[in-house]
Amino acid sequence: MEPSERWLLRVEDEVLVVEFPHGTGLSPADSEALLDRWRDAAGPDRIDAVVIVVRTSRPCSDAGRRALRESAQIAVARGVDRFAVVGQRSKRRFLKRTIDVEEVDTESFNDDESAMRWAKCPSAAPSSVETSS
Repeated sequence: MEPSERWLLRVEDEVLVVEFPHGTGLSPADSEALLDRWRDAAGPDRIDAVVIVVRTSRPCSDAGRRALRESAQIAVARGVDRFAVVGQRSKRRFLKRTIDVEEVDTESFNDDESAMRWAKCPSAAPSSVETSS
């Protein structure tokens, strides 16, 4: 993680995991840095799914919304067909609306482990998925 970055980004078993720890905010410069890292990590045929974990209670900025939406579009263009979102209920709903892209299966989860299991094997029955809209 670069000193100016407040998020964590890694690839684990063909799943891109992006975590926003407590207190994370995305300025326009942070958003551009996130997009650059996302483009590098989400290389063609490198990832099958994305897990976004939001632990921060801070509201998302306009720059953050644009970055998340563009990140989803980049991932889809490179073959990703599913996104798992983890966080407080209001954050999960916000993320689902923000990254809503055609032809992508997006599910909300209460915990990281269930999200990762689903991301790796979407046919597995998720144990902590949020089923209501």
